[in-house]
Amino acid sequence: MYSEVINCFYDLPVNNNKLAGFQVFPADYKGELPKPPFLKLNIVFSPASLEATSGTKKVSGVVLVSIYYESGGGQLQASEISELLNDIFEKKLLNFGIQTKVSSLQFLGTDKNDASLSRADYSVPFSYYGE
Repeated sequence: MYSEVINCFYDLPVNNNKLAGFQVFPADYKGELPKPPFLKLNIVFSPASLEATSGTKKVSGVVLVSIYYESGGGQLQASEISELLNDIFEKKLLNFGIQTKVSSLQFLGTDKNDASLSRADYSVPFSYYGE
């Protein structure tokens, strides 16, 4: 069940592992990263529950896309990238019946590991009913 959700979101990048035209990597990627902007993808699960009416297991959580961009240029670039990500993630019915909701964007400022980068987190809650 959880692997279906992860695979659904990991299957969204196309054309040389890109989302909205930008390179995307797993959140725990340890290799060399390209020149910014680039993205990191993470799926965060909430506790599962049983739906009383059907006995179906409900899994929900958040798709988190960290947007890394050059520091010093303000928040506009991350905002523009988040608008492109909305076309992919926001209010969609995806494989396996995964339903996404409305996105949000949080500006986190300078990256703690690389002062030349700034980071913003784009997030979209989702729900999945299975098993």
